[in-house]
Amino acid sequence: MSLPSSESLPNDINDLPPARQRHIRRQPRSVSLAEQQILLDSLIKLTTPTPAFFIRALLGAVTLGCAFYLQNLALLVVAIVVFPFQTPLFGLALYPLTLNAKHAVKALVSTLLLILLSFAAGILAGLFQPFKYPDALGLFRFTSPYWLDIALVAISAFFSALTLIRKGKIPEGLGVLLSYMVVVPFAVIGFGLTYWSGALFVSLEHLGLAFLFAVFAFIVFGFPPKKPLGWLVVITVLAITLAVSSVGLNFSVNQVPVAPTGLPNATYRVIASISPAAPTKPVPTNTMTPTDIPPTATLAPTLAPTGLPTATSEPTTQWGVVKSETGAVIRKEPNFNAEVIGYANNADRIEILGEFTALNGSLWFEVRTAPEQTGWLLGSLLQTQTPVPTPAN
Repeated sequence: MSLPSSESLPNDINDLPPARQRHIRRQPRSVSLAEQQILLDSLIKLTTPTPAFFIRALLGAVTLGCAFYLQNLALLVVAIVVFPFQTPLFGLALYPLTLNAKHAVKALVSTLLLILLSFAAGILAGLFQPFKYPDALGLFRFTSPYWLDIALVAISAFFSALTLIRKGKIPEGLGVLLSYMVVVPFAVIGFGLTYWSGALFVSLEHLGLAFLFAVFAFIVFGFPPKKPLGWLVVITVLAITLAVSSVGLNFSVNQVPVAPTGLPNATYRVIASISPAAPTKPVPTNTMTPTDIPPTATLAPTLAPTGLPTATSEPTTQWGVVKSETGAVIRKEPNFNAEVIGYANNADRIEILGEFTALNGSLWFEVRTAPEQTGWLLGSLLQTQTPVPTPAN
């Protein structure tokens, strides 16, 4: 009687003993090829879109549109929480490793649908909202690349892939970050249209970075592409992402000047002063008195009237009130990458010294932050008030 030389493995990793599951998930490089394949199959199953994914995507898009329309921060938070974890994105990241075309097509269609819903929500909110450049939610930040956003996308994508491998569960908490950094920028494109066209580059950049760092995590933990086609896909996405990032960075630099040199001169408050006029020295005149004629009175020389001091009206001072639930950042220059020199709270009253309009339509106000310090604040965060003339001296 012959005994089997090996024990057959189940098709589902969850059917293995818990200790064996933990070993496979924690050290996939040290297990057999069959066990690696079981883990890959579980990841494919975990990243397959379900009906709940599409329902949450629709609800999240509706909530996001309402948040944009009402400029309500609480609704924005609800929207990014309601949005589902982007399992299709990680399903796409598995394609270079598995070359499973059927699963990749499903993931691609699901990702495009999520993007389309977000874009449509932004368009509808932008068409019907009553303000010209509303930005109480700080959405204008997505119109130019920002290193902190890039870092958040990279970290959340990497650790999401790590959680999928090690825990075999959906990391909902990291999914909230990904929803804000990947899904919301596509809504900003529709919301601002041509005025916020820089959001297109940022959206594609964040999407490409999330894909690349998910693939990087899979490679680091033992699942490199087995065929040249897989590496070709990774290199292609990397090249496209770098190209988009380069174009987006140049677009941002061309739209907003780096320094305020050559900007329209700010209108500063000028205090009128009265200077006393110099007295005019009288010129004496010779008076001849004939001997045969009785002397007559000579009129005393009179001073010519000089210009009297006149009161000059003082130029009006313009004020604005901060309208942003999250407050406003005051920068050293009218540039999103400029140094932050101060902050303003919602409903703060700020003196406006001048203004500057960028080529992309963004309006910046030069404001006084301290008696001897000025800075620049995004115009959409400031509600201007009617200037009140200062009484004349």
